Amino acid sequence: MSDDAAAAGMRRQLAHRTELLAGGAEPLGWKVGFNVPALQDKLGIAGPVAGFLSTAGLIEDGGRFPTAGGSFVAEPEVAVEIGPDGRAIVALLPAIEVAATPDLDLGIEAIVAGNVFHRAVAFGPRVETGAPGAARVLVNGEETEAVPAERTGAALTAMVEAVAARLEEAGEELRPGECIITGVIAPPPSVSAGDRVRLEFEALGAVEVDFD
Repeated sequence: MSDDAAAAGMRRQLAHRTELLAGGAEPLGWKVGFNVPALQDKLGIAGPVAGFLSTAGLIEDGGRFPTAGGSFVAEPEVAVEIGPDGRAIVALLPAIEVAATPDLDLGIEAIVAGNVFHRAVAFGPRVETGAPGAARVLVNGEETEAVPAERTGAALTAMVEAVAARLEEAGEELRPGECIITGVIAPPPSVSAGDRVRLEFEALGAVEVDFD
């Protein structure tokens, strides 16, 4: 039943995406939501869900995000770039997604329809490699999480397939050149005005976001 609700939410989400793109935003790709099995079990879904990315929520590396009037987390992620066949991974990028602090009580249809709490994303350098390497998260210059290499790249292909399946259910598809942020690799820190979050990968370099 919850996967039916997720599919209904996806149709509503894509209708909003169509409106946003008609207003001048450019598509960037997609996001993975709930890549953690414990959350999937809690929500009663068979696998991750998907949301969309557009230039309406793009932050430059080192750019700023306003926190006034909201509660937010900074999600450390690996982004993948989709190749000419619409499925293969041709490059990796470090990424920080800014998301509204999740409220799981909303229910899966409303969560997916609301773009899975997505608010913004920042990308670091694009690197043509298959493995991101070990990572660390720093908040205001202090390391808060260290993630071994075997975890950062473990599920990238699986997350591409999960997004592709959700899109196919809704009559959409992955396209060459799109990016997918593939889900959190470590618990995301809550952020407030004055914070700086930096994500570093051994093989990819870094990305950071300041919060106002």
